[in-house]
Amino acid sequence: MDRDQRPVMRKMADYYLRDRESAFRFRAYPLGFDLLPSGDFAEVLVPESVYDIIDYHVRECVKRGVRMRVCKNCGRYFAVTGHGGVEYCDRVCDKKGRTCREVGAIMAWTKRRGEDDIFKAYRREYKKRFAWIKSGRIEPTTFYAWGEEARRKKDACEAGEISEGEFLEWLGKGAE
Repeated sequence: MDRDQRPVMRKMADYYLRDRESAFRFRAYPLGFDLLPSGDFAEVLVPESVYDIIDYHVRECVKRGVRMRVCKNCGRYFAVTGHGGVEYCDRVCDKKGRTCREVGAIMAWTKRRGEDDIFKAYRREYKKRFAWIKSGRIEPTTFYAWGEEARRKKDACEAGEISEGEFLEWLGKGAE
């Protein structure tokens, strides 16, 4: 885990000293050397069981200093590679084939926007007017023109150019 900024090797040493009885046990490395078609020799893992493959991957993560983190969506561990601010893994987590990272981004956006009264009012009015297209109450071109103006007004409100009350009053006009 990357809760602290100590090197992975130091954290591993502390882990072994603290949890000696239950710590992961590395075994002898089942490695060989083989001649590749290119004419070079390379190390080759010769696993006798799945445990050897797991052992090899854990060893490589420790050797390379790969940080592990718990996914904020599924709660499982994942390796942090690249950008260090990643909070979600890339595992598929729903029936639609979306990953935790995709679902997490949607949840974060929804939470951020759920606390924004200006956006909530805008979104509610937008959805109501969009439904009017299906019922034949307005033409799509009229709706899209209103949508552009509503976005401009919302942006002006968020920038402090007009008050929230003025924006809400404008949204309410013409909704009848």
